[in-house]
Amino acid sequence: MTATHRGKSLAGRAIFAIAALAWLLLCLPSAVAQHNSLLGQRPNGGAGVGTAATTQPAGQPEAGRMRGCEPGLHAGAKGKPDKPRTNATLLHMSPFAVEAPEPEKFGVNDQLTIIIRETKTATTDSKLQSKKDWKLDGALKKWISLSDKNGLQAGQFQAGNPEVALNWNNDYKGDGKYDRKDEFTTRIQATIVDVKPNGTLVLEAHKSVGVDDEGYTVTLTGDCRSRDVTPQNTVLSTQIANLRLDVKDSGSVRDATRRGWIQRGLDFLRPF
Repeated sequence: MTATHRGKSLAGRAIFAIAALAWLLLCLPSAVAQHNSLLGQRPNGGAGVGTAATTQPAGQPEAGRMRGCEPGLHAGAKGKPDKPRTNATLLHMSPFAVEAPEPEKFGVNDQLTIIIRETKTATTDSKLQSKKDWKLDGALKKWISLSDKNGLQAGQFQAGNPEVALNWNNDYKGDGKYDRKDEFTTRIQATIVDVKPNGTLVLEAHKSVGVDDEGYTVTLTGDCRSRDVTPQNTVLSTQIANLRLDVKDSGSVRDATRRGWIQRGLDFLRPF
């Protein structure tokens, strides 16, 4: 066999193999790429590449489907937002979709942690200056007198007219400056003493810490929304309404910075 005939035979075999492979690929059913892919299944559960499954039940109006895609827009009988709808199809098909956890329910005597971060800065600078001058000059030039001969007559001042002179000056100057910065950061465990119908939590907390002769006592009361409580069961003090925070220090350091009773009495009376 010559080289020309051998080449034509090989080319014919290659064309036949390609045609057979193409026919085999066309006859085979479509394969599903991935089970969890939105493009891998049809809405009716059939195999093959198709459109993504709808995220809303069939037969629902278009407007209702658009509203249902956004959680919290449906209002219940009492005006409260409904829980976001769970899309079973999306949760089954998507590897990233996660079902929203149920909101934690709180009851009386439950406890949560309050993170206190309170900072206060106050600066006051005032000056006062007042001056008063008062002057009084008076002289008696005419008066009456009694005589045995003429009776009531004009008086005569032999030593000169009596005079009165009074001068009064009042100068006051006061300077005051107040500069203070307080920062208090701690954590305190609070107890829920009441739960309002709308979910508002009424909190109360007490904490006492003592180290040798030093110590402090913290008392906290206030209200917070249940949805402000984090999954770690904490809430910031800035998220508490009607907050009342009372911190009392005790010990030698507090006594050293406290004014004496005489100084406090003078400041109260202000004699000067």
